[in-house]
Amino acid sequence: TVVTVGGRDLTVRALRRGNKGHEVAFEGVTDRSGAESLRGSDVLVPERRQLSGDEFWPSDLVGLTVMPGGGEVVGVEHGPAQDRLVIQRGDLRFEIPFVRDLVPVVDIEGGFVEIVEIEGLSPR
Repeated sequence: TVVTVGGRDLTVRALRRGNKGHEVAFEGVTDRSGAESLRGSDVLVPERRQLSGDEFWPSDLVGLTVMPGGGEVVGVEHGPAQDRLVIQRGDLRFEIPFVRDLVPVVDIEGGFVEIVEIEGLSPR
């Protein structure tokens, strides 16, 4: 895939999730100083890939209403085991693993997600 980084078009050679975000290797960037010059740069992609029926872009999830109990999805945290929805409910902010057993319904067009509330995992 070709992406734009710091005004340069670069071809992605490898991609992996690291402890502090994603680590990307580009063709033609072969030494540490070349890599360091790109650190923290925005990576722009020409177009998004088609998603399968059970995949969602994080930006499509933010702003969805949480049911039951109310609240709003205010972010998505990416983790090594699974992603987590960040939910704001009044003054409370909590995270819930974004897995089908705990988030059985995601209705982007309807503007909501349904969560299964489990004692100790979400506030009552």
